[in-house]
Parts: sequence; structure tokens; C-alpha cells
Amino acid sequence: MNKINFIFIRSHVGNDERFKDEEKAKYLDKLNEKNDFIFDKSGRDIFFIETGGTEEQFKSIFSSFSEPYLLLATDANNSLPASLEIATFLRKNGKKFKLFHGKPEEVREQLKSDEISKICEKNRGFLKFDNLKGMRLGVVGKPSNWLIASDVNYKEAKAKFGVELVDISTEEFLSQIKESKPKLDPIIFEPLLNEKVNKETLDGALQIYSALRDLIIKYNLNGLTVRCFDLLGLVHNTSCLALAMLNKDGYIATCEGDIPAMLTMAIVRKAFHQSSFQVNPSYLNLKERYGYFAHCTLPLDMCLSYEFDTHFESGIGLGIKGRLNLGKVTVFKINGNLDDYEVFEGQIVENLHKNNLCRTQIKIQFNESIDEMFSSPNGNHLIIFRGAHKEELVRYISN
Repeated sequence: MNKINFIFIRSHVGNDERFKDEEKAKYLDKLNEKNDFIFDKSGRDIFFIETGGTEEQFKSIFSSFSEPYLLLATDANNSLPASLEIATFLRKNGKKFKLFHGKPEEVREQLKSDEISKICEKNRGFLKFDNLKGMRLGVVGKPSNWLIASDVNYKEAKAKFGVELVDISTEEFLSQIKESKPKLDPIIFEPLLNEKVNKETLDGALQIYSALRDLIIKYNLNGLTVRCFDLLGLVHNTSCLALAMLNKDGYIATCEGDIPAMLTMAIVRKAFHQSSFQVNPSYLNLKERYGYFAHCTLPLDMCLSYEFDTHFESGIGLGIKGRLNLGKVTVFKINGNLDDYEVFEGQIVENLHKNNLCRTQIKIQFNESIDEMFSSPNGNHLIIFRGAHKEELVRYISN
């Protein structure tokens, strides 16, 4: 591959366009520091996924291009999770794709090899699983627009899992935020306040928590998922603290309206009686079998310690910067069709502190190949929980 035509796709959430421009320029300079490529419109099209929140943009333009769809994901600004959602969308629609990812010098070698691999199809017989029978899970405000491959058929979820999905409108949620009475005295969190997160922001985050608790009681729910990014504009805050606390309370609580992630967490809660962490895969090294995983919320009962920060993409509201115990974990996710899954075992080996990822960040070293995260992805989120449970989990969901 000599000539490349990059199609740049970027979310414009936040006010750091100059920073994004500088990061892109540095990446491209490093990528081509040996002059291996010519950047030209006559070259092979590659979608450069600069940031998260770009899935819907890709969906709106991809049909103007031909297969195979080549995607480039960096290790910053939620580029990789967005690319995985896009790849899942392409896979779901029977399209050929290749995902390139990593540091510029790594991607350079991948592009030079010019290997366009086929989608690896799996058939694990994940067709009937009713162990969630009787559960009621809320969907507050519908899935986020960028979850282009993570929609779920409610009737199939009921038939296959025994779970009932209950829609709750954003309008009702906003009304509940105004009406709910505080469930906790903010004084217990005031030692965590800082120059980024003040008392007004904390009060707002706790009001969101109270509203979600009231909706859980009103609809007799075991948990819910929230279209949380809308809150940034509507109430100038986030549900990060609310979801962190709800998981600690024993409910299932996920962000971005990700229903497959919620169902995955429900399986973990039912089978292993523990909370789990919804993450973005931010960087994956297939050769050395490790990855960076991050998000702005996690269950408070999974933290060794935590502090308050802003929400990463927007720089507003309240996000959670947590530190986790090192040790064995299982990484698991079902897909939107409810007929496939991925599961891996590894160890958390480090808590990270990078300024271009969501606030809570960990490095996981895997015991096995993680190639399937690229060849057969199941969306832009994965679920992490404590212990080495792959064998037990496969038995549990294959009954």
C-alpha cells in the first residue's frame, strides 16, 4: 500500500478542536516518518476514527464507499471503542472490514503488510438462555446514537433471556430529577470536592442518583441503562456518580443506553453475585496480549479508592477516577443479536493516569489471544469483573 486517502471522522463534543488537530498532525507525522506512504485522494480509502462519538457519522457515509472498509483507531480520545462499534456494525451487516490500531509505528507496519482479513464468524450455540427470568431492566431514553450495532429486539430478549425491558422516556427522567428528594447528604462526599468539581455539581449528581432510585422503585426494576450524554446539555451534569452508586447498591446500572452491556452485567450479577465495570477498550496490543480500558464511571464497590474529576469528553459534570485492586479478571460481552459473545481472562496489572482517556483507567494483561476483539467484535463496550471465571461462565450461559 503506497497511496492512502484518509477520511477523517471526529466528534465535536468539547472545545478542544486545536488539541485534536495537533494530536492528528503528530500521529500522521509519526506514521509516515519513513516516507512509506503518499497521502492522496487517489489512494486506498481508510477511515481515520479520531475520537469517540463518531459511529453515527460513519453510518451516514459508509455506503458511498466500497468494501473492504478499512478503519484506523488510535490509542487516545476513545477512538478504539468507537471503531469497535463501527466494526461490529459492519460485521452485523455482512460487510468486510479491517481494523488497524495502535501507536503510529505499529500501524505503519500493519498498513505496509496490507493484509485484509476476513471476518471470523463464530457459532457457540448461544441461542437459549433464560437464567434472567423475572428480571425487569429499564432503558432510560433509548440507546445513544453512536451505538449503531447495539440495538436489541425486546421480544427476543424476553424469549431468550426471560428478561423484560422497560422503556422510560427522557422527559420522565428529567421530571423525576426535579421532583425527587435527596437520598444522601452531600456532606459524605464533600472531602472529595476540588477545583474541578464543586458542591453545586455534586448536588446535581446526587439529584440524578435520587431520580434513578425513584424510577427503579416506581417500575420495580432490577437495574437500568441511561442515555447519559444527553444530560450534559440538559442539566449540565452526568450520571457517572449515580451509576457508580447504584451498582454498589446491588442494582445493574450502565451508561449510554447500552442494552447488550446491561444484559451482560445482569448475567454477571446473577451468576457471580458481584458488580462489574463497563469499559471502553482504549488500546489493544494483540501481539503482546494486553490492553488499556477506561470509563468515567465504575461501581464504587470495585474501587480501592476514588476521586472526583470532570467527565472526560465534555470537561463538565462529575466523573469518577477510581483505583482498582490488581489481580485476576474476566472480560465478557454479549452482542446485540443475543446470539454470540466474547470472553477472556487476564489480570489487572496497573492503574493508569493518561490525560487522553476516560477517568478510570486500567491495564489488563491477558492469558490468551485477544484477536477476536478485532475480528469478531461485539460493540464498543466490554464488561470486566473479578476473578478467573471463563470456564464457569461458558458453562453457565451454554445451558
